Amino acid sequence: MKHAYLIIAHHEFEVLEKLVQSLDDVRNDIYIHFDRKLKSLPAFIIRYAGLYILEERIDIRWGHISQIKAEYVLFETAYRHGGYSYYHLLSGVHLPLKSQDYIHRLFEKLKDKEVLAYVPNNDYQTDLKMRRYNFFMKNFMHKDYRVRRLNQLLWRICIRIQKELHIYRNRRTFYANAANWVSVTAHCVAYLLQIKKKVLRKYRFTLCGDEFFIPSEIGSSHLKDNILYYDKLLKCDFGATGPRTYSLEDYDVLLDSDCLFARKFSRMDMDIVNKLALHIKPEG
Repeated sequence: MKHAYLIIAHHEFEVLEKLVQSLDDVRNDIYIHFDRKLKSLPAFIIRYAGLYILEERIDIRWGHISQIKAEYVLFETAYRHGGYSYYHLLSGVHLPLKSQDYIHRLFEKLKDKEVLAYVPNNDYQTDLKMRRYNFFMKNFMHKDYRVRRLNQLLWRICIRIQKELHIYRNRRTFYANAANWVSVTAHCVAYLLQIKKKVLRKYRFTLCGDEFFIPSEIGSSHLKDNILYYDKLLKCDFGATGPRTYSLEDYDVLLDSDCLFARKFSRMDMDIVNKLALHIKPEG
């Protein structure tokens, strides 16, 4: 039972290198999508796993449909190679907290489950992100402050107009959300590829649609009974501005969580990265 690890990366290459090394196992193939904005790409040397750097690269923007497009490029490329029982979608600042022996044994037991990580949500957030037209998302987080502020202002104006005029889209459509970092079967990937055109049309003007499209689409499909919300799939703690970056002082907390993966890490604290890498060396 081979696994495909699908990684979306755009920075923190020191962490990414440790992630790749931790997945370097004969039972794995690793696929990396680098953001198209990158001018030069890092090189990694591994011994056991297959390593594939995607030639088709998406210009990924926060909250934008481009995030879903990047996931699709990874799913398509890995599925063409075939032969995988599970596809794990990770970011370049993930790290495993368990060994590959442990992870493979667990998913051997889970077999046909589509494994998702629960994320708290409410109806207001769902309506805002999925049932309004979210224009101006491409440059919502642009590095130029003036461009960013202008697009955020225009976005707010459009949302306000829609609220005043009671404008909704896909009002009767079922939506569920989860972390966009998932572990899914070949059956799930095949289904997602089958409905790709519909998905890209349906989620075009959403906000952070990547957190909704997989749980929503498989949740309203023949795969719905196979969904498993697993609280030990991913350790990710949110602060006021987004996911916390873990440091060495979090080491015991991370291991006590008993999660399979954690996010996120930074080259600014490689001590925790190196210590976790030592912890998950092959058993025996």
